Amino acid sequence: MHELLGASDIELDGTMLINLTSGDSAQAREAAQWAEQRGAHYLDGAIMAIPSAIGTAEAVILHSGPQSDFGAHKSTLDALGTVTYLGADHGLASLYDVAGLAMMWSVLNAWLQGTALLRTAGVDAATYAPFARQIAAGVAEWLPGYAAQIDSGSFPAEVSALETDARPMAHLIEESEAVGVNAELPKLIKEMADRSIAAGHGGEQYPVLIEEFSKRDND
Repeated sequence: MHELLGASDIELDGTMLINLTSGDSAQAREAAQWAEQRGAHYLDGAIMAIPSAIGTAEAVILHSGPQSDFGAHKSTLDALGTVTYLGADHGLASLYDVAGLAMMWSVLNAWLQGTALLRTAGVDAATYAPFARQIAAGVAEWLPGYAAQIDSGSFPAEVSALETDARPMAHLIEESEAVGVNAELPKLIKEMADRSIAAGHGGEQYPVLIEEFSKRDND
């Protein structure tokens, strides 16, 4: 964006800048500060859509920044797709973007793991897909309750304790290795569960793993 606008001392008094290019949350906040120093209004955004979907309801367009700026230009932004305002923090659009990617790739990777397992028995991906979709929809129903546990910081084992979940995790690894399927992904999740159990959380419910996901790599 800086390169497109030219000199670092450019004056942008009253200009409305809307950035929909990819970047991280820190870059978004820095860009907002840069724009403010030059008298401009700034909204950051993210496009979650393939190019052909732009201009249709299928295109999800995320925005963050001052709500007054978003409201003033919403009618124009609506032409791009389904527009969602996330909040005043300029970094939110970027964070929601990568959070969505994390969800997308995690679901797809789980499906690929299951597909690889079933292919060893001659079951093709198309046959497995409807069953996988049913499982994914069922798991999605757990999210509101799990979110409430994370937000409260309390993880009572209402359905299953983490130490109970660890046993089928081990079974998934064993079965994958037995039929010659890559087990790196289930091993990673099992390692995180084992660390959480070792830290005394074995009797709590699965969302307690948020503590592991929230750690830095070297913690």
